[in-house]
Amino acid sequence: MPSAVLIIASTRVHSDVQEILRIQDTAASLIEQGRAVDLLVPRTCALLLAALASTVRVFTVPEFPFCGAPPPRASLRRFIIGSLMFLRGVALVSRRDYAALHGMNDGAIVAKAIARASLRRLPYVAEFHLPFAAPGLRRGIHTTIARAMERSAFRHAAAVVLPDEATLACFPPRLPKARVSLIPDPHSEITPNAFTLGEFTAALAHLYDYILRPQQKN
Repeated sequence: MPSAVLIIASTRVHSDVQEILRIQDTAASLIEQGRAVDLLVPRTCALLLAALASTVRVFTVPEFPFCGAPPPRASLRRFIIGSLMFLRGVALVSRRDYAALHGMNDGAIVAKAIARASLRRLPYVAEFHLPFAAPGLRRGIHTTIARAMERSAFRHAAAVVLPDEATLACFPPRLPKARVSLIPDPHSEITPNAFTLGEFTAALAHLYDYILRPQQKN
């Protein structure tokens, strides 16, 4: 039976085309490596499902009143959705033997919380494309808390994936950078500096080989 990976989308995935494409590409690459893939999202949308392999199992959370379209900034609505995703993720982890978690944007915060709640202390990949520290996002108490949680997810991840140097610059210099991998989107036919799909798959394969390598026991 292939090792399984649970991808955890952000609380705003249905509004983020870049993240949707990245999830589709990541799922396809993991499947090509021989891994099974599950996907946890707040809710589905046609664009997200359009290019997912039929073998990807998609899980959603119950809709909470007034939380259907959370804002780009950190907010109570996003916190509530993230909490629902955490609870659903803990239930999924208790029923399937996942090898790793892969959180996208604030889904990385959820991935860290699930990993901590798991008795097996699952490794997780934290992938950020639009961090709460990105320029232009409104500041406030919610953003301050979200940024602290984001930094913690970055610090404790088995590996961190970022698309470019500009995103890396959003994070404080004191955060550990040894486990950071810069993996551009695999759309060289659209963007000249992007990876090919083969390069993207190879980079992701090396990353997963690293975080899932057998651990030396004392």
